[in-house]
Amino acid sequence: DDLASALGKLDIKDAGPFITQPKFWEEEGGGENPALAAPLLDRNSGLLSTEADANTAVLARAAKWAALCGADSVTELPPVQEVKGAGTSESIIWRDAERTFKTEPFRKQMIQVLELVADGDYHQGMGYFCGFLLLLVPPSDVSKILHRVGTDDKYTPGYWKGQPEAFVRDAMVYQRLVKARMPEVAAHLELASLVPEAYAQKWFVGLCVHAMPFGPLLELFEAFLEEGHMFLFKLSVAIVSAIKTHILQTKPAEVNKLFELLRLDKKLFADDDQGFFHDIVKAAKATDVTEDEVKALREEEMAKLQEKLQKVRAREKELAEEDDDDEIVFSDEDEDEEDEAARLAKLAAQ
Repeated sequence: DDLASALGKLDIKDAGPFITQPKFWEEEGGGENPALAAPLLDRNSGLLSTEADANTAVLARAAKWAALCGADSVTELPPVQEVKGAGTSESIIWRDAERTFKTEPFRKQMIQVLELVADGDYHQGMGYFCGFLLLLVPPSDVSKILHRVGTDDKYTPGYWKGQPEAFVRDAMVYQRLVKARMPEVAAHLELASLVPEAYAQKWFVGLCVHAMPFGPLLELFEAFLEEGHMFLFKLSVAIVSAIKTHILQTKPAEVNKLFELLRLDKKLFADDDQGFFHDIVKAAKATDVTEDEVKALREEEMAKLQEKLQKVRAREKELAEEDDDDEIVFSDEDEDEEDEAARLAKLAAQ
């Protein structure tokens, strides 16, 4: 009740980007110890500064993002159905805000933005994108960008759902794209029993937040907002191409190492080497993946996915009748994305 009351009094209409708001750096920046900063700032790598003047250029870039995706034409957000637990600390949105920022004022603004656009359902990827946008874009515009990306066919409708069938389909399409261009890599990953649903969500759903330092991430966001979902397919191919040698040098039995590679883990790809990440984004822009190719593959893979889902639902019904609690279901209650990856892998294995 206290949280709901606080949210009711909060007005994001006139709020500015987080890095321009009073006490942001004091409360979220970690002071002289970056390790104490808000989790979202882990890969800032010096892009955003505690000195206001140093952020002028990056804020000017971000100010164009709403127009880049057409969100500037959104005059009013449509009504949405509340996500389970909305307005309370039991909400998955609240838990994601806790994982993103350290203090109540910024968590509450993030929650309010997400609850404006999450229509009865939610996925952690929306929280990733929202958190980063809030650093550089006024909250009122962030809600419009999220609405646009989450509902317009140019972007990724269906990705930010507890049942992300659109993402699972596109992960299967990505696998086909890699198989056609780098068959030896595709075969190696298949030998390791790595299904794309288990790792590609970092790229497609989370838009590489937490997977890239902030500098290259800005370029990635701008390319995505301009080109839409087509850029994500190009990006996925470019990422695999960039780490192809590492993948092939890793034994199929070393599954954890392969996961770390595919997730661009900071332990393996340090933020100090930002050229590596900039090169991936540059290569993605030049990657040859056509809309006709993606459209055809999407149709084929969706048909396969629906067949899998029918089998899953039939099995769920059988298990329910047996009062078995081990049914395979999509859920928006997962505590972290490791559970999400395991869940999607189970689906792919049906």
